[in-house]
Amino acid sequence: MSTPDRVVPMRVVVCGVQRTGTLSVRLALKQLGFNDCYHMHNLLENPEQECPQWVHLIEARYGGKGTVTRADFDKVLGNSQACVDVPAALFGVELAALYPEAKVIILNRDPESWYYSTLESVILAAQPASPWTKLQMLFCFVFDPASRAFARFGMAMSGLAFRYHHRTEKDKAIAWYTGMYKRYRDEIPEARRFEYKVQDGWGPLCEYLEVPVPMVKDEQTGEEVEAPFPHANDRETFQKNTLKSRARALRRARDNMLVGAGKMAVIAAVAYAGYAVWKTRLGGRV
Repeated sequence: MSTPDRVVPMRVVVCGVQRTGTLSVRLALKQLGFNDCYHMHNLLENPEQECPQWVHLIEARYGGKGTVTRADFDKVLGNSQACVDVPAALFGVELAALYPEAKVIILNRDPESWYYSTLESVILAAQPASPWTKLQMLFCFVFDPASRAFARFGMAMSGLAFRYHHRTEKDKAIAWYTGMYKRYRDEIPEARRFEYKVQDGWGPLCEYLEVPVPMVKDEQTGEEVEAPFPHANDRETFQKNTLKSRARALRRARDNMLVGAGKMAVIAAVAYAGYAVWKTRLGGRV
């Protein structure tokens, strides 16, 4: 069954939440020919379009505001042959059932390691300690529609899907993480699941996906050798990208504020001119 929104077939569903090597797997899948693997970066690149769709899905699945169907996912994932990372991973069980033709990968990481990696990256970005950074984020929320869209998505995630405070409730955070993976394994048939971690490299992944291991030419020997497996988005890189993203949002907010101020100035000038003309005419009649 297909819908007008499903442009390409869904071939791989990766059940892997944030900070489990999702960006590395996204890059690996792209290298293997699974184009446009949907990832959190899709939301960051186009929050005004992407975020409201996921807010609707999260509210339906985790907030009890309706049901989710394949057509709903086709609308947001219709151009993607694969998906990994949240928010898609929040629906791993549903996606596996709705796309029975897709291969399913369980992307693993040690829970303790996952907790601290998330704490020092995602949580640090979303809940900064610096009052100045908080003020900047508020400024962006007021003047930048993209920031508002992403903030609403973040509130839906934290309020409905997570329901714990990562920084202060470590036990609840790890319980959420292990619960997600338990549900993957309990509700997705074992015959469809492939357990994987990025440290496993190309071999097991390519064997499961039935594609050849990518090869590159060694510059020194000229021989074909196995391509390096992509390792991306470590904590330092994540923090640098967060700063860049925040700087772009600040520029948009500043530009929007200036445009808005300019419009208000024009409106005020026109209003004053109209008032002056009216007053002049009124004075002439007195």
